[in-house]
Amino acid sequence: MNKNLDDIFKEVPPFLEIFGFRGASIAEDKNSFTCIFNPSTDLTHSNGTIVQGGFVSGMLDSAMAQFIIFLSEGKRLPLTLDMTTTFLLPCEPNKEIEAVSTIIKNGKSIVFTEAKLFQEGKLIALASASNKIINLD
Repeated sequence: MNKNLDDIFKEVPPFLEIFGFRGASIAEDKNSFTCIFNPSTDLTHSNGTIVQGGFVSGMLDSAMAQFIIFLSEGKRLPLTLDMTTTFLLPCEPNKEIEAVSTIIKNGKSIVFTEAKLFQEGKLIALASASNKIINLD
């Protein structure tokens, strides 16, 4: 069962709106975080049929970062040091996407994350990242 995070995202950052952000949830055990996107044809190439890879990577990156921010109640901000994305299938516009992120290791100054992107039940891309943490408290 997932807990809805509507109150966390009272004001959605503009970059998430560009990706077609529709909402987020966290697993009850807090081991995974899911962001829902619906990218428009404005994010495509190939005559509007494929979402450009940079936007796909951005959706994966934002799902991993938002998980870190949520778990710290906004007291830890991640800066992506590196990220590897693997594209398995084309991402189609105007179809819902689920970006499911997990934290592999949560250290004092570095957090290692992974995310998988699903569309119509198919794994279409995955990513891993190292994040430098800026503590705000």
